[in-house]
Amino acid sequence: MSRSDLANARMGQLVGADRRTYSMTGVALERAEIEALIEGGCPVVTYLPGGRLLWHDEADARPAWADARRERFSAGRWEAADGSPLVVLVLHD
Repeated sequence: MSRSDLANARMGQLVGADRRTYSMTGVALERAEIEALIEGGCPVVTYLPGGRLLWHDEADARPAWADARRERFSAGRWEAADGSPLVVLVLHD
């Protein structure tokens, strides 16, 4: 994802690889909620230390989640205008 995607994400909006615009909901997610969303096919964005964003769709979401579980992270639910969810995983140093 690009530098403009990062700037927009910091402002609470993100255009995903699926072309939907997602907005921050302010809803923090617990592990069980994350797993349920991913099992349902929800895409994941990983925000890496240093400001890099990685998009993971259905096939890549599970491995991204498996990697994040080994790190210190926080997670939030973002939503598109049509209600489609996005899990944003923020990895911490």
